[in-house]
Amino acid sequence: MAFRMHSTVNSVLFAALVMTPVLSAEQMPPGQQTALVLRYCAVCHTDATKNGGLSLQHYDAAYADPPLAAMLLSKLNSGAMGAAGLELPGEATRDAWLAATAAQAEGAKAWTVIRTPAPVLVASIVRDVAPRKSESVMPVYRLILACNIASHHGEIQLAWAPQPQTSRTFSVSADGSPGIPQKLEGREEKMGNGSAGNTGLAAATLNAPLPQKTLTVTDLFPGETVVFPLGDLDPAARQQLGNCWR
Repeated sequence: MAFRMHSTVNSVLFAALVMTPVLSAEQMPPGQQTALVLRYCAVCHTDATKNGGLSLQHYDAAYADPPLAAMLLSKLNSGAMGAAGLELPGEATRDAWLAATAAQAEGAKAWTVIRTPAPVLVASIVRDVAPRKSESVMPVYRLILACNIASHHGEIQLAWAPQPQTSRTFSVSADGSPGIPQKLEGREEKMGNGSAGNTGLAAATLNAPLPQKTLTVTDLFPGETVVFPLGDLDPAARQQLGNCWR
């Protein structure tokens, strides 16, 4: 099966941001952070393309999503600020933006659970691995669980940064069970700024059950294993998510 980025997970992630206010870093107010993300990031991460498994068209830095901030930080640190082909902001602005995003990413390794009026429950968390030989930025994996409480439809999405990947088979294991092959193929991500450039994929919808304790991803990149602690989820959230994976 080929995994593509378009999924119902994407339709709820940014509606979820309106649920939990957050205080920003002193270096930059939320309004300025939002304006920068919309200018430099949302031009490629659009509702139409959903590069990296998400749209940033409705981003608002005034509301908390530490795992999302961690992914943004990884991208910003690896040069994505210039991907839109726009003139970069001044050095002081760039430094303040990075500092504010880093502050918002604190807590990303614990579960963030957001309930939207849809009604949809979204739980996400990040894990990192050692830098690869070709990179100085620490690679980040983000797991996103989304459950439509009304329809009982659930999806598990994996996103990664900063390096894309495509044309590869990796493995996902629930609670130590034999790994389920996940074939990453199909289209590459097209830049949302009108340019002709393409990149590899940065997100996939997983074919896997909802684990009780752990979900392990192996060999998305050669030799890498990352383990997500499902057992650490809030029990009430875990019970609600379970309704979508009966």
